[in-house]
Amino acid sequence: VAMGMGQNSVEALREVGKLLAYLKEPEPPKGLKDLWQKLPVFKQVLNMPAKTVKKAPCQEVVISGEDVDLSKIPVQRCWPGDVAPLVTWGLTVTKGPHKKRQNLGIYRQQVIGKNKLIMRWLSHRGGALDFREWCQTHPGEPYPVSVALGADPATILGAVTPVPDTLSEYAFAGLLRGDKTEVVKSISNDLHVPASAEIVLEGYIAQDETAPEGPYGDHTGYYNEVDDFPVFTVTHITHRKDPIYHSTYTGRPPDEPAILGVALNEVFVPILQKQFPEIVDFYLPPEGCSYRMAVVTMKKQYPGHAKRVMMGVWSFLRQFMYTKFVIVCDDDVNARDWNDVIWAITTRMDPARDTVMIENTPIDYLDFASPVSGLGSKMGMDATNKMPGETDREWGEPIVMDEAVKKRVDDIWDELGIMNASSVKR
Repeated sequence: VAMGMGQNSVEALREVGKLLAYLKEPEPPKGLKDLWQKLPVFKQVLNMPAKTVKKAPCQEVVISGEDVDLSKIPVQRCWPGDVAPLVTWGLTVTKGPHKKRQNLGIYRQQVIGKNKLIMRWLSHRGGALDFREWCQTHPGEPYPVSVALGADPATILGAVTPVPDTLSEYAFAGLLRGDKTEVVKSISNDLHVPASAEIVLEGYIAQDETAPEGPYGDHTGYYNEVDDFPVFTVTHITHRKDPIYHSTYTGRPPDEPAILGVALNEVFVPILQKQFPEIVDFYLPPEGCSYRMAVVTMKKQYPGHAKRVMMGVWSFLRQFMYTKFVIVCDDDVNARDWNDVIWAITTRMDPARDTVMIENTPIDYLDFASPVSGLGSKMGMDATNKMPGETDREWGEPIVMDEAVKKRVDDIWDELGIMNASSVKR
């Protein structure tokens, strides 16, 4: 994943996050020295705009009309209870009628006919918002959509990364790659798709056509309930001469999307720290579906500070809209070590005082635990040390062994032969 984002290590993904944080809230240079230091960033930005080409590998073969047949693409069923073949890595390209830039999003698509799929986009996602705006502006008119399968890693990652609203995913992909993203105009509409894609589906969504989607095995580890979503009618298929179908499957972690989530976690940290400098680390546990629970460590400065950070996590980025649980700890706790986190929860929390409950908030539609589809509650847990104003009691002092004692034990450890003795069979 790191290599796909133009980096050699997971740690280097923090640099991608820092760049995004800067682009989200750019600051003018404070002087000539500051300008010189920021020059590499400006040079990177020059590589961002997409480059439109007239001929592209993804359009070497063009299929249209009655010849369109989705059954010729090896779309698989991932789990025994899946209702139909499912496109899992479709890079969906849309554009709002009043927007200058296109939106890229990855939405799963159920195959329901030789030229029809169900577009499962949630109401807050960019594609759904573009479609809603189109329906309001052009009542009754079909909405053009293109879907790229098998785009390059940087473009795919650009589609799932929290890029600023003023920045296109294609531009961000170019920044990751260090070279402009090449795009080509679709055969049947004005949308631009990745020129290097393996397969492209072009077509439209009729405003009055929906179909029941699911059930499918999902990232939660359960089959989701059936719900109605718009139908995508495919009018053209273009592809390379020998295309490779790109796909994945989702299920209870660990799986491929969960690993992608771990990598993106490193991108989120600097973005949050830009807005909340007191945050030391931020962790989305994969076992929490990579977004439903967050652990934050911070340098607490005043009473109620932890609750401010909770509210910030829920509201700052759209990606955390569906995070149900936020645990906030001090910076002496390792956010990625459950032994540390559980110790902080059980020793620094009073359930009544330190638990925040918020009702009627946006919740993932796949979360069947919520009382209403798409609407549920959130819980914040303040597992930080308490200050005057938060408690009247004398607060506990952590037990820490004397450094001289630790050094003495280290010095004589080999002489004690404890490890050797423990391995002797009795």
